[in-house]
Amino acid sequence: MRVDDFRRVVADWLSSELPELLERDVQLPTDSENVVAVVGPRRAGKTSLMLLTVRRLLEAGIPRNNILYVDFEHPRLIGLDASSLDDMMVAFIELARPTGTVYLFLDEIQAVSGYGRWVRSMERRRARIYISGSTSGLTPGGIAEELRGRSVSYELLPLSFREYLRFVNLDVDVGISTYTHERGRVLSALRDYLMYGSYPGVVRERDKPRLLRSYFESVVVRDFPDVQSGIAEAFLRYIISNYARPTSVNRIYGYLREMYSVGKETVMNLFRRGRETFFLFPVQIFLRSERGRETSPKKIYIVDTGYPVALGYDFSVGRAMENAVFLELVRRGRGEIHYWREYGRSTGLEVDFVLSRNFEPLELIQVTYASSEADLDGREVRALRKAMDFLGVGRGTVITWDLELDDGDVSFVPLWKWLLVEGLMADRDESVGAV
Repeated sequence: MRVDDFRRVVADWLSSELPELLERDVQLPTDSENVVAVVGPRRAGKTSLMLLTVRRLLEAGIPRNNILYVDFEHPRLIGLDASSLDDMMVAFIELARPTGTVYLFLDEIQAVSGYGRWVRSMERRRARIYISGSTSGLTPGGIAEELRGRSVSYELLPLSFREYLRFVNLDVDVGISTYTHERGRVLSALRDYLMYGSYPGVVRERDKPRLLRSYFESVVVRDFPDVQSGIAEAFLRYIISNYARPTSVNRIYGYLREMYSVGKETVMNLFRRGRETFFLFPVQIFLRSERGRETSPKKIYIVDTGYPVALGYDFSVGRAMENAVFLELVRRGRGEIHYWREYGRSTGLEVDFVLSRNFEPLELIQVTYASSEADLDGREVRALRKAMDFLGVGRGTVITWDLELDDGDVSFVPLWKWLLVEGLMADRDESVGAV
């Protein structure tokens, strides 16, 4: 029986004040008939998003006594199983005496073994349930299996650039068209955003690299607990130092084998674990052949571009820009994301992103660190037009540092503006499906 432990936790919740929180662009529904699951990497702000939802409920007139928030990583709640959740409800009903619909916010629910059965039973009792988590058991697929399709998932990443500006109190007019003091400020903010990343806790921290290093150490220890820490760290450092570049399991296997006794299956498991915990995102080449996609090198993007600088690697503006574009495409649900390479050859022309639906290409995007026409790399624009012709796509986009122009079938858009203008590409083709 864990009722006494839950009494302490529930009493603390009922007597506490909600912290001051800044709004995110993602909002959770307050009237969903399904379990609402918030998934994403550690430190991305899942707890804050749940508490923002609590605040909206309170503002809508829902009594505080009808709302319960529990963090299952609380020291008093170690080693729970599903049966212990009944003790939670006993303590909540005893202390809060809720009437009407109950709203349960269950944070880091993966710490409770067998939670799915209990959540399903509470859903039948008309409770509104929100769950969150950061580990492999809390992927959208894992949740769907645990809850048998009775859930809807919201993936939360670190701050978008729009959210980042809100956190640093910088209001930007996307209509600025000439180089002004305001334009300089937004470009400076963009460089900081790329260099130090966008974890909410890091944005306002003075010593950003130090905090990011602690986040990295937490990833190694908590998200790869069943792998020798040295191997996990070496793997993650390799990914961070080579992000936004093509790589393969064989290449990483060869790198790790020089330092450790490691099998290829271990490397494959590290890849899978990195994806499940939202640390890395592999992107396949655009080929209709599944075997071709699987056997070709993949481009790997990382959850936050602040890690390279924090761990002592050189800062590459171009690669950070490309990574930021990828993460924004994921946030916007821009469809299937691949990269393109001429004839699939390692030396062929390359386009950073092909957005498609059922492998029908809809949008091509190239990313380049250019502030003027003189800065443009002719090879990158040539690659884009080659891919447009080869794939039958009528228009392409080049995302630049600060160059804006329209060159017939190719539009050049500054990264800061593309990040801030919601649906810039959707205006051209609203048929792009969600990821």
